[in-house]
Amino acid sequence: MNNETKQLLTRWQSLDKDGGLRRVDSTARVLWVVGLALFIFVVFVVFYRVHPAFVAVAAAVMGWVTAERNALRARIAQWPIFKKYIDWKRVEEDLKDGNKNFPEGKL
Repeated sequence: MNNETKQLLTRWQSLDKDGGLRRVDSTARVLWVVGLALFIFVVFVVFYRVHPAFVAVAAAVMGWVTAERNALRARIAQWPIFKKYIDWKRVEEDLKDGNKNFPEGKL
């Protein structure tokens, strides 16, 4: 099994078990707070006319944080639908078997 497949199956399994969805939700909340703090920082930096490099770096990080939070929120919203269609028995078997079911790079 290739690394991308194994990583995706492991991610699905972790979302389904071990409180993974709660962890994703709490991480999204933390990212929201971090994004808000960065927004406030950018506003103050612009207001006090600090070097534009600070604005650019803070705004770029704020954009990345916002994108990650939105991706996590989308994953939370889509998870109930995905969960219905995933063949969990096959996921568990494939993760146990490792490379037996899939030659490298082929599904």
